[in-house]
Amino acid sequence: MNETSIYDECLDLVDRVEGLKNRIAQRNQEKDKISHLNAVLSSIRDVSRLIIKEKDPQSLIRGVCASLIEKRSFHNAWIVLIDDRCSITASAEAGLGDDFHEILKSIETGRMPRCCNLVLNRNRFLVTKNPSQECINCPVSYMYDGRGSISARLEHDGRAYGILTVSVPIAYSQDPEEHELFNDVADDIAYALHSIEVEKDRMRKEAALREARDKLERRVKERTRDLEVLSSRLLNAQEEERKRIAVDLHDGIGQCLSAVKFMVETVIEQLKGKVDRLEIKSLDALVPLLQESSEEIRNIIMNLRPSILDDLGILATIGWFCRQFTSVYSHIHLTKSLEIEEDQVPDALKTIIFRIIQEAMNNIAKHSGAEEASLYLGKNGNTLELRIEDNGCGFNSARLMSSGSSIQAFGLTGMKERVELSGGRFAIFSSPGEGARIEARWAYTCARTF
Repeated sequence: MNETSIYDECLDLVDRVEGLKNRIAQRNQEKDKISHLNAVLSSIRDVSRLIIKEKDPQSLIRGVCASLIEKRSFHNAWIVLIDDRCSITASAEAGLGDDFHEILKSIETGRMPRCCNLVLNRNRFLVTKNPSQECINCPVSYMYDGRGSISARLEHDGRAYGILTVSVPIAYSQDPEEHELFNDVADDIAYALHSIEVEKDRMRKEAALREARDKLERRVKERTRDLEVLSSRLLNAQEEERKRIAVDLHDGIGQCLSAVKFMVETVIEQLKGKVDRLEIKSLDALVPLLQESSEEIRNIIMNLRPSILDDLGILATIGWFCRQFTSVYSHIHLTKSLEIEEDQVPDALKTIIFRIIQEAMNNIAKHSGAEEASLYLGKNGNTLELRIEDNGCGFNSARLMSSGSSIQAFGLTGMKERVELSGGRFAIFSSPGEGARIEARWAYTCARTF
């Protein structure tokens, strides 16, 4: 082998060694790139978990910045959130320290760093290869010596929330795969901020709706109380008016009729034996008419306001009413059970109890076709109970009460209103062919005075 051949072989060996070195360097670069991308992907996974977990913008961006540098995929990271007037609403950093305050101060004074100005006003995505030279006025540019930076606008559905900036090795700052991953992170953060904003807006609206609902409920309760007071006053005024009319009828027309009847009877006695009986026949006929009118006036007075209720109390009044009812409606067998003492019935309830009995018994007489009826008034523990039953034709109580179109329904509604306005509970149990039962209960601590 001559010297020329040896020289050629040496050159070929050198070329192979250089090629091998280049391939080793390329593989090392690819290995470093894969390691870096794996670190970036790991950071992205952490960011994704934060996006799902965090519901507060400040906590979210603080966690994102920490995650982006934790695996050393980025040298530093910072986020600034702004409102429509470019005022800072939240900020976070990792790897910058106190120098980050200089960035915030620049933004607040209107001297935005280059990356903020370009990303917020021009390009949504910005790569700066050498920030230490291109961003001379940036207060942290010295920290980027030998590194590049990537910035992205955090935007979703046309709404800009702020800016994200990270520091990376210059070689990776130009990598399209790096850009794509970074854009995905920025989009995810922007969507998370949008979701938090939507959730807060929903919660504000729900709170406003709850407040409006509570306010409306309070107003309804106030109006209901006002109506209850007015209804109570109306019923009270009605009872007072009934009492006044009853007194006026008794003291006025009733006494006049009694006086006229007495005078006619006196005249008849005086004329006896002096004139022919036929001549005073008209006067004889007038006496029973006056008697009948007096009875009618008496019945009207008792229906308006029986004086016995004020004079002797509710138990005596119920006894009188049952006797009157039996004498008029003799075909209905009425059973009365009063298991209570007079002083155990609050004065505020006596008139109400009488009116309910009066209305219920009149309904039985007029509408039920019943042959038997029962009336119970008693004390059960701390509760006053009134119960009226019949074995008549019954009715659909739910339909009748909801319609409110008949006189019977009006009467039932009136009873229910009287009971509830006085602090009691009212119930009707009836169905066609099964008779009817009316129940009213008052707890002694709840009975209200009209």
